[in-house]
Amino acid sequence: MSSSLIGSSENEWDADFIVIGSGGAGLTGALTAAIKGLRVIVLEKTSLIGGTTAVSGGTSWIPNNHLEAGVGVADSREEALAYLNACIIGVGDPTHIDVLVDHGPEVIKFLEEEGGMEFLATRPGGSSMDYRSWLPGAKVGGRALVVGKTATAPFGEFASKLRITHTSAWTFDPRDYNSEAMHLDAPGAQRPGASVFAPPTGEEDAIPANLARGAALVAQLVRGGLAHGVDYRVDVRAEEIIEENGRAVGVRVSGPDGEAQVLRASAGVLVATGGFSHDEELKRLWLSRRIQYSCELESNSGDGHRMGMAIGAQTAGIGDAWWMPHLPLGSDNSIVNTAGSREDRALPHVMIVNDKAKRFMNESINYHDVGKYFDSVVGGWEQNFPAWLVFDGYAARRYAVLAWKVPAEGAPTPDWLRIGASLADLAREMEVDPTVFEATVERFNGFAQAGVDEDFQRGETAYDRAWGDPANLPNPCLGALSEGPFYAVRMYAGALSTRGGLRVDDKGRVYSAASQQPIPGLYAAGNCSNGGPTSCYPGPGATLGAALTFGYVAAMDAADSLAPVEGS
Repeated sequence: MSSSLIGSSENEWDADFIVIGSGGAGLTGALTAAIKGLRVIVLEKTSLIGGTTAVSGGTSWIPNNHLEAGVGVADSREEALAYLNACIIGVGDPTHIDVLVDHGPEVIKFLEEEGGMEFLATRPGGSSMDYRSWLPGAKVGGRALVVGKTATAPFGEFASKLRITHTSAWTFDPRDYNSEAMHLDAPGAQRPGASVFAPPTGEEDAIPANLARGAALVAQLVRGGLAHGVDYRVDVRAEEIIEENGRAVGVRVSGPDGEAQVLRASAGVLVATGGFSHDEELKRLWLSRRIQYSCELESNSGDGHRMGMAIGAQTAGIGDAWWMPHLPLGSDNSIVNTAGSREDRALPHVMIVNDKAKRFMNESINYHDVGKYFDSVVGGWEQNFPAWLVFDGYAARRYAVLAWKVPAEGAPTPDWLRIGASLADLAREMEVDPTVFEATVERFNGFAQAGVDEDFQRGETAYDRAWGDPANLPNPCLGALSEGPFYAVRMYAGALSTRGGLRVDDKGRVYSAASQQPIPGLYAAGNCSNGGPTSCYPGPGATLGAALTFGYVAAMDAADSLAPVEGS
């Protein structure tokens, strides 16, 4: 098919579809559009392709996908809708739920059959289950998808343009981490699973032979894009969306040397620039609770939000985030020395307290729901910040994910770690009241012995127990803090990414604030938009599942908007 608009000559357009941003949403949109016959340019303002997706776990949550049956999970459209609607409790755009359920499975089939990608369903059980396991329609696995082992050799020199980190190499099937409970590995365990979350050593291969996790997802999307002629441009910053007669027709960009250029697109522009976690002003103005650290790349600073609003786009869901508390990695040889906290706080012999030495939540709940506990304000005082992750010597010796927080013998103690020979010593190091702290631990230890958390019901849901230690009885999530030395690690308020931004409809089209109608030619997907399940985190990979789905529907609509040139 021809990719020009009726009445336009071919040489007026630099491309049919321009994508701003190279994370999961943008790359899916680019590949989809290219498969549909459009000429596509992807603009990436950094020197590497992949965005935050490349440094993520690379999991995509897609309910009722065709791969679930292969791992023994029965799912249906009705169950998926029931679960998602129970999660969002009436908040956000209800049509987005239909998009996720109806087009999510479609995009996975499309990417496999047309894009040459390979997705794998997570096995039932373990931590691959839906995050609110008690709600109707929840599943114990299968909805979370990862991609298979991805070789870098076929990329040749282009592999140097892919964003690769110390966790990118394929060392094991990532599904095994959940199904084989690798988070329970002890220090020195030979299995490679838990080591994926260890601090970088500086000795990792620059370009591994095979990629896993988010880097593999990015690589497979790019591999398909290259095969279909996508033009990937790095070190090119989008400055402005060009509008003519009310339609988005291109992008003004600046290159590596600052030179300005206007690129025109006949079918439109997809904004996929991620969140705004690294713009302090936008966070202060838009968010209802603080984000001190996030998993987003430092380049994610709200570019797409600003460009869309500059041409009259409406915003929605903009005060929200994919919440996740952060902890230090355990070393100082990384750019941002923190990482999201998940399994470390869910293990037995671990609890969390505020600076009043009091527990304030179920430590084992999913990381998104933890976020709400950090904005509890009474009398102008943030009750639960700063917070401390507290564990004992037994936990440090038993679990590798905690052992990494403890410096080697003779090494200096980092400023984010406190150590005490006794609970009272630790309290003094934390600058909290020793009497209150000891009473809090005594009460917690009583719950551990009885197997029932009377204060916060830790260990009562299937999700809690999936991250616990089944060998720890009577409650896999509760263990006494009784063996010294005792440790406390600073816990920071954080998120995977901000979410919300340009308001989109069920085709990924951006709404005009003035007309309340879609702006022709302007699309958005991923964390710069409100496309997805508002105010909740349904399951592992929910952010990427929404990103891929809305990138796909946007590209499909852009392709449908083009008509063959007369006589072609």
